[in-house]
Parts: sequence; C-alpha cells; structure tokens
Amino acid sequence: MRTINAALLREKRACESQVALFVELFGERSVEPTLELCKKHAHVFDFTSAAESLLPAALWADYETKRKPLWADYAAKRAPLLADYKAKYAALRADYDAKRAPLWADYVAKRAPLRADYDAKRAPLWADYETKRAPLWADYTAKRELLLADYETKRTPLLADYKAKCATLFAAIWADPRNV
Repeated sequence: MRTINAALLREKRACESQVALFVELFGERSVEPTLELCKKHAHVFDFTSAAESLLPAALWADYETKRKPLWADYAAKRAPLLADYKAKYAALRADYDAKRAPLWADYVAKRAPLRADYDAKRAPLWADYETKRAPLWADYTAKRELLLADYETKRTPLLADYKAKCATLFAAIWADPRNV
C-alpha cells in the first residue's frame, strides 16, 4: 500500500496545520494510512482536505460523491441538536441580560459624574493639542499632495502603455482563427 509522509503533504500543498499535526504525530517518517490508523485520527485530521490534496481528480470526484450523503446525514442529525441548543441558549442569555441590566445601569450612573469631570479636564488639553497639531497636519498635507501629483504624472503614461498592450493582446487572441 502507498504511504504518506510530511514531505508529500508539503509537496501537494496540504493545509499547513494538517502538516504540522502529521509531523507532531509521526515525525517526518512515512506511514501507511490503514483504515485503523485513519479511524484512530479521524477526530483531528481533516481527511476531506487530505483527499483533495492527495487524490487524483477522478478519485477525488468519487470521494466527493460518496462524502456528500455522509455530510447530509450528519447535518440532518445535527439540526435538532442545534435547534435545542439555540433555544436553551436564548433563554440563558435572556436571563443573563436581565440580571446584568441593573448592574450596567448602576455602573453608568456612577460613571456619569466621573466622566463629566474627566471631559471638563480633557477639553483644554485636547484643544492645546489640536492647536499645535493643525499646522503640522497642514504642512504634511501640502507636501503629500505634491508627492502624489508627481507620482500621478509619472504613473499615468505607464498605465496607458499597459492598457494599450492589454488591448493589443486581447485583439490578437480574439482575432486568431484557432481560438474560435
């Protein structure tokens, strides 16, 4: 039977986390993916991702055809469990929110005078900062506009040349009788 190793997984561009998990469990050595070994690690390995990376197209298509009903069966069995969880969660969250609301209101009420004092002390500090920052920003903005204008002057002919070449390429491919 064929074996799998970390190098093969990397070569086939398998998911990095799955390669890392493989190395954690098996190192760099090759392992034979027996039914027993696959079942043992089914809870951690993403075998659908592995199948997509490792199987040739025809076998991947066969895998997908057989996997889809398995997923549908799982989804059908999971649906009532999820609905039950959501119903219980909604009640639990409503109870929490009801108990938290007065605590939050108390916090907001106690914070209000502190916030007002903070805002009163912060206002002159912020005004001083803004007064000093404004001319710096104006200078920066003016210099940036000059740089941007220079960049645009240099970029515009390059973009026009690129677009002309793309148009030429498209026209040549479109006109080629072999591309009918």
